[in-house]
Amino acid sequence: MSEGKGMLAAEAYLRAMKRYGVDALYSVAGTDFPSIVEAYGRVGEASPDLPRPVICPHENLAVAMAHGHALITGTPQAAMVHVSVGTANMVCGAMNAARDNVPMLLSAGRTPVTDSDGPATPHGTRTRFIHWAQEMFDQASTLREAVKWDYEIRRGEQVEDGLSRALEVASAPPPGPVYLSLPREMLAEEVNPDRPTRAPTASARLAPDLEAIDRLASALRAAENPMIVTASLARSPAAAALAETLAELWAIPVIEFNPRCVNLPHDHPMHLGFDTGRAMGGVDLVLNIACDVPWVPAVTRPAFEGALWEIGIDPVHARYPMRSFHAQGAITAEPALALAALLEALGPLGAAGPRVDARRRRVAEAHGRMRATLDAEAAGERMTAASASKALAALLPHDATIVNEYSFRVNQARFSRPGQFFGASPAGGLGWGFGAALGIRNAGVPGPVVCMMGDGAYMFNNPSACHWASEAHGLPILSVIFNNRRWGAVRNSTLAMYGQGASAAGDGMFMADLSPSIDHVMLAKAHGAHAEGCGDLAALPGVLERALDALGQGKQALIALDLPE
Repeated sequence: MSEGKGMLAAEAYLRAMKRYGVDALYSVAGTDFPSIVEAYGRVGEASPDLPRPVICPHENLAVAMAHGHALITGTPQAAMVHVSVGTANMVCGAMNAARDNVPMLLSAGRTPVTDSDGPATPHGTRTRFIHWAQEMFDQASTLREAVKWDYEIRRGEQVEDGLSRALEVASAPPPGPVYLSLPREMLAEEVNPDRPTRAPTASARLAPDLEAIDRLASALRAAENPMIVTASLARSPAAAALAETLAELWAIPVIEFNPRCVNLPHDHPMHLGFDTGRAMGGVDLVLNIACDVPWVPAVTRPAFEGALWEIGIDPVHARYPMRSFHAQGAITAEPALALAALLEALGPLGAAGPRVDARRRRVAEAHGRMRATLDAEAAGERMTAASASKALAALLPHDATIVNEYSFRVNQARFSRPGQFFGASPAGGLGWGFGAALGIRNAGVPGPVVCMMGDGAYMFNNPSACHWASEAHGLPILSVIFNNRRWGAVRNSTLAMYGQGASAAGDGMFMADLSPSIDHVMLAKAHGAHAEGCGDLAALPGVLERALDALGQGKQALIALDLPE
């Protein structure tokens, strides 16, 4: 098992990652990492030729940080974990990325396959008792359903080609996570640093079928009460700008249903809120753009009976086992390209002008009523989720980036631009927000980064690991905990199904009660954070100002909101 002086396959792998746009390696190291460690030691861990190593004390954190980082850059970022057990802890994060169409490179070492000593034994053979128990027949099968592609690189000379293939698949539409397993012996092989390599193939942009665009344009011109529904079209700012133009010109109201970004300025007169279930009456055409579930048929009243058209890079969401929304047409295209073509096909208003103007007045009036209703929900001096959300959104600086894991009420904000807000993946894997916010911070966004979490989501985020990473890597963010001492989703679902049942006698709190509450302030302070509790709405401006001051000084901060329910 001689150790030579050539370039390690691990070093070639890391150099290629950086060359192909991977800025950071979010890592949870184990006995499969020695060659990775040695490569950083040889080149220098601060070298601009390698991805920045970001040590994470939990796999959930590593994947969430890579997810948040990729949301900002649009390019795959990397998480590498320890063999089979680390891969198992990545599954939830992989599901979040898959349903959120976020390109990511997930990877893990593989337990060595050789176990004897001698001149022909590869460097990296088994040297620990755990190398037997951690081997699996098919390690990638643990998360295969949650990734687009998986592969094991078996030879050091293949390491760059394997990486190129992984990155091009991750970025191809629809983007998503991929998985590479990296055997310990392979990473320890020595390779020729001058051998030819290939960069990942870039996929062409998805342009729309112009005949389908013409049919959609005809349907929109004829519609009396069309509506646009979206969740994440503003992942492309160009698409958001075109959607705003379409909504303004043709007076088409926009609903953001379970949004994951800011798709239309909230104060725009064509913005009709966040609940399709309350807005479907009289709608004769829905244009669904970049949204997996445009409405929930079982609870939408009156039931929608108009025409549905869908636009997106995967408009039928082919990876969903069942999705029963029947559409007149599904246009596979990047939303920006489809919307540009649609605006051209629609042309001027012409004879439709008076009808569109009348609709414009109706929608603007409905927008005013919607905002008044939301303002009433947040009115008063009592600290509630609605009033706290409204106050926080108004007090935070315009350049703040908010990451929300459920408890922040997006409908109480007055967001105005893409990039101000990122919501959780529709997969709903808890434990995403804190790590995603740290990844967004690491991607270099300007302004403060604020993560809003419920008390349950905070615990799922492995908060001690997250606070440690914030301190260790110089990534100060503000965490805001909406503490109501319960699983709100569990209680609400129980009461919705059995509001008159036996569970209602206990207010639906069985299996939803998270009391006694942990001391969030003490936990954050143990990791060097500025932390305060707040149960008084009038005190919130001062508490937030002190937290933002701490961020300005490079210190992480936490605010624990004490909510009555």
